[in-house]
Amino acid sequence: MIAWMIYATLVALALSAAAFTAERAARVRRKATRRVWLAAMLGSLALPALISSVTLRLPGMLQSGAMPPPVVLRDVTSIPMPALLMPLDGSQPYGAPDPVAMWLRTGWLVLSLLALCALLVGAALLQRRKRGWREATMCGERVLVAADAGPAVAGLWQPRIVVPGWLLQASEQQQRDVLAHERSHLEAGDPRLIALAVTLLALMPWNPLLWWQFRRLRRAIEVDCDARVLRGGRDPVAYCETLLQVGQCQSSRIGLVPAMSESGSFLEQRIKLMLTKRNKWAGVSALVLVCASFGMTVFAAQVTPPGGAAPEVKDAVTLPPTVLDRYVGFYKIGAISRVAVTRSGNGLVIAISAQMAAPRPFYAVPLGADRFAVQGKPAIAHFVMDASGHAQRMVLEMHGETVLDTQRIDASEAGRIDAALAKRIRDEQPYPGSLKALQLLLRDPFDGAGMSKDLARIRQKQRTSREQYLAELGPVLSYTFTGVNQYGDDVYSVKHAHGTETIALVVDPDGTLARAFRHR
Repeated sequence: MIAWMIYATLVALALSAAAFTAERAARVRRKATRRVWLAAMLGSLALPALISSVTLRLPGMLQSGAMPPPVVLRDVTSIPMPALLMPLDGSQPYGAPDPVAMWLRTGWLVLSLLALCALLVGAALLQRRKRGWREATMCGERVLVAADAGPAVAGLWQPRIVVPGWLLQASEQQQRDVLAHERSHLEAGDPRLIALAVTLLALMPWNPLLWWQFRRLRRAIEVDCDARVLRGGRDPVAYCETLLQVGQCQSSRIGLVPAMSESGSFLEQRIKLMLTKRNKWAGVSALVLVCASFGMTVFAAQVTPPGGAAPEVKDAVTLPPTVLDRYVGFYKIGAISRVAVTRSGNGLVIAISAQMAAPRPFYAVPLGADRFAVQGKPAIAHFVMDASGHAQRMVLEMHGETVLDTQRIDASEAGRIDAALAKRIRDEQPYPGSLKALQLLLRDPFDGAGMSKDLARIRQKQRTSREQYLAELGPVLSYTFTGVNQYGDDVYSVKHAHGTETIALVVDPDGTLARAFRHR
């Protein structure tokens, strides 16, 4: 859940940058900008939800009549989430409830309800304030007059123009400018647009980028309104003077309504926008900005969501608890790593310690006696039983290859393994031969000499992508041991000519480089 929220924030960040660039392009071309920010808010809400969960079924060709396979939106993305964010999914196994996620969802729901309640309370308070306002005629138009509120447009279903009492004593020119501004808000439907934006904000109130988009939308509404007023024939200099006068006579704000008065810095920005003349390169610069905005939007749509719901396992069977208990226990991987198998529902939870490739437990469902499918992974767990019918070994296969072959141990030995891992993390001392193993890895030997068979095999498969990765980084300049991570791996910071990478590695007692993980 945490990783998904970070993913949604990253998408909102990319869309915010796209909207900011598109706003610049629209201003260069003297076009409206408020729809840009409304689209950014809609996209920040819709894209993460749709890409994470939607599967499309395309119609088949009439000639063949065959239905093409469904398109899973998350599978057509190409920009993975940063690897360091993956463990933030939590420590719960697939198929098991995550209490942290439950708390986050509850908090999200509470915040959304509070935001909607605040909107309703604000509307109610506005109706109450309107009772103290009186009607009057200003320049031939009926308006509401408040002692210290406005100019603004108040109301959602039947919005009215409200002006402060001092405006009745102002010049006719200023009164007409104010009425032109607020009437433009009415005709454009800005009160309903703000109400829609607040509703969208309430759907994801924890996202700071959504709040920033809402703030930019409020300002875009005022800038667009100024442009419409000037296109209607108002004198720019006189209109700017009216804005300054309204800004100097600040009235109390009416929440969540289009208001003519804003902060002094934004008022200065509005005046500059109105008085700035369009340059001859406006079309070219607008095209460049639009292209940049389009690229950022594509980037937002291509970010891959983390995790995802684990798929259902076909051919699963039901085993009684007494049978499942035969597999429960501990299995040894190494001096600081072990597997803990516990029973949960109609399946087993498999938790592997000191393995970066398995940061969270897995949920395995039975396919039959001694054979379990790991939910959410292309893996099968086999158990080798003794004469009494209890598991003595656990073998984990992935894509038909054995990735773990572990022997059962008792709880006391498992405790010693956990204590050894805790001591290693606490002491933060590198493995014997760790520096030599790092230098071997940085030399990138083709034959994999000095490495475990599994690591050599994986490196052979990743040869092309690894060579491209190393070419982008350039030659090694220096490296520093930074400590031991939560998995017991030695961690090094390696500085290259064109960037810095982090390398986590494990060295066997005989000096063999057992595994390594590197990322920028």
